[in-house]
Amino acid sequence: MRPTQEELEERNILKKQSAAEEKKLKEEKKRMLLRKLSFRPTVEELKEKKIIRFNDYIEVTQAHEYDRRADKPWTRLTPKDKAAIRKELNEFKSSEMEVHEDSRHLTR
Repeated sequence: MRPTQEELEERNILKKQSAAEEKKLKEEKKRMLLRKLSFRPTVEELKEKKIIRFNDYIEVTQAHEYDRRADKPWTRLTPKDKAAIRKELNEFKSSEMEVHEDSRHLTR
């Protein structure tokens, strides 16, 4: 089944506005953000108020390359492991954890 035009617009796949309207909106956003930025204090003002302080000494060290992506151990769980975790959690909820009376039916 193909998605409707509304669904495509909601997902930003199909554009709602023409290119000219989109450009106009972008310019308005840009103008508004620049105006907001103009009211922000400068670095000098922040230094004077002692809100920000920079150190004169700069140290640069070597860093080795490594994979910074997080380990995802939950992707290695078997259905049996997942069931055991679910069972343990529900036992904890039913015996040790305080659960609101209206929510008790949601725990097994």
